[in-house]
Amino acid sequence: MVSSSIIIMMILASVLNGSEGFAATKTAKSGGFGAKKVDPMATHRLDNSLETMKLVEFINNAGGKCNEKAKIASVKNAMRGLVCTKDIKKGETICSLPSSIALALSDPNAEDVDVVEAAGNYLDWYLNNAERMEYFEPYLSSLPTDGGDEFSPTPDYFSMEEIAELEFPKMIEKTMSRIEKISEVAKAKGVSEEDLRYYAWLTSSRSFNIRLSIEDEGAKAKSVRVLVPFFDMINHSPSSNAEFDILDPELDDSTFVIRAKRNIREGQEVTIGYGSGGFSSLDLFGEYGFVDPLDKMESDEKNVKKGPLQRKPVTPDERMMAKEEERMKGNWDGWQTTLEDDVKEFIDCEPGSTRARILEFRVKLKRAGGWEGAGE
Repeated sequence: MVSSSIIIMMILASVLNGSEGFAATKTAKSGGFGAKKVDPMATHRLDNSLETMKLVEFINNAGGKCNEKAKIASVKNAMRGLVCTKDIKKGETICSLPSSIALALSDPNAEDVDVVEAAGNYLDWYLNNAERMEYFEPYLSSLPTDGGDEFSPTPDYFSMEEIAELEFPKMIEKTMSRIEKISEVAKAKGVSEEDLRYYAWLTSSRSFNIRLSIEDEGAKAKSVRVLVPFFDMINHSPSSNAEFDILDPELDDSTFVIRAKRNIREGQEVTIGYGSGGFSSLDLFGEYGFVDPLDKMESDEKNVKKGPLQRKPVTPDERMMAKEEERMKGNWDGWQTTLEDDVKEFIDCEPGSTRARILEFRVKLKRAGGWEGAGE
């Protein structure tokens, strides 16, 4: 838990004050006589762009430290991430950054600031302030563009027909609520809904939502959203090898760090668990526009028959589905398609298409909820 004094400091500091190519080939450690040389970085291309060099320089000038053993690289298609260029040991700090250059997107004293309202703050506190825009330019220019290679749209970008195809009531409710809020805030701010939708996507997919310590017993829990330069390039994994932490949280001048949870080998991507690894597919899809990859492409009959509703829920998806099952009793007719049908169509779908992503989301939830057929 983080002291509220830190976050207040962050807001005051950030708001009011406003060529290496591919890595060298390495020799395999084992394999016997005549073992072939392998390149641990063969699947990654280091990002030596001027944009990235300016970002690292910005962090270093502010007192941050980026471990030379981990660098930004292309990791999945055109997606960027953080990759180890040398082995990193468990407990080693991969990157550290002073809280003073994190971009606060909400006031910890304001109650229930959602991502759309935080997007409005991003517009007011940074984009509409020339001085802060100039200061944070090395970071802001590194952010994904609307519709660019690193853009994975959340359901509020879908058509009404596509939203209906999600089928799961909680996801549809969450999506429609965001669409309505975007329209409301865009009108109040005098910007287009398209622009504010993009700012909301940045807010939800790139920021860290930090819970604050509660000093008074019985007081309502508070949190604050912050954009943390460089850290937001680290991708998610359900089996993450690194974690987000805060050093000296009791001090006003605290430090954000990314630390290795276990040994990370050269060539491996550094990953963290979004939402501290506790996010369900509902959270991931709604906030980031993706779900964890399916374990199998085929229907798992055995798994369905032993669904979490017949035993204690274990995974984030299982716990979420068990909770929603209880909430929706008598108010939902169930899925309109079978698990088997969704899996078959997913296999034939164009990878990465909106339809494929919707099917992937439905399969994840059906498996977690023990659903087999339509209308169950």
